[in-house]
Amino acid sequence: MSQTELSVKVIEDKPGLLTVEFSNLRREVLNGIRRTILAEVPTLAIDEVLFTENSSPIYGEYIAHRLGMVPIKTPDDPEILSQISIDIQGGNPPNMRVEYQLRAECPPQLGQPLTVSSDMLKPLGVEEARPVYDNIQLFKLGQNQVVELQATARYGLGKQHAKFSPVSPVVYIYKPVLIFDKTKDEPCDQHVSVCPTNCLEYKHGELVFTNPWDCILCRACEKACKSGATKIMWDESVARLTIEATGSLPPKVILKTAILILLKKFKLVSEKVGA
Repeated sequence: MSQTELSVKVIEDKPGLLTVEFSNLRREVLNGIRRTILAEVPTLAIDEVLFTENSSPIYGEYIAHRLGMVPIKTPDDPEILSQISIDIQGGNPPNMRVEYQLRAECPPQLGQPLTVSSDMLKPLGVEEARPVYDNIQLFKLGQNQVVELQATARYGLGKQHAKFSPVSPVVYIYKPVLIFDKTKDEPCDQHVSVCPTNCLEYKHGELVFTNPWDCILCRACEKACKSGATKIMWDESVARLTIEATGSLPPKVILKTAILILLKKFKLVSEKVGA
């Protein structure tokens, strides 16, 4: 591989978590992917709530907000999702809606408050569009208190409201680089001990990384070096992108959808300028 050839390598692939290493990808492109993931990959989220009964002391707005933040399983076709994103941004949101029903009542014989969880939120007709997690606590009811409601989920984007964003954090970091000047004679035991992630070792008269990706760029070792022999830098030609999903969509689908959204936007621009 040449020094300027783009390479992509999956470092970690777990349910809900994906880390991908990019080499020779411009930071403007990488940051564009990150921002698209945060703001433009569409998901389903509850956006309307109609209460038919609420005898609890909890305001309906509070319950509606809690319901809106519950991650909903979303169909995971990147091609369809990318087109939905383009349509929403163009002012033509899809008509797809998913209806939900929730009824909870705390009987007096229970003897304690009833915890209402996301497993009580039942989709009507589209069983696949259920809450990602069944154990999200929504609110509690006292004896003889009742909450009955109907909710509607629709597609939206993170730039419209955070509840539509498919990720919690999505970050990228550059590869840390340790520069050590052996000509400056100074004991380095202290440098090793101040590292909060224990990613340094003194070997054959030189301070080196045990694993450069464990470095958090805090520069504690550099600050502890009085002679200036230790410098912490980073290599912008190598970066790792980490995606932690909320569960609405798999991380690989999120990444592919974001890339397709960008490609479709570039194609629209190209068509507009007549290229």
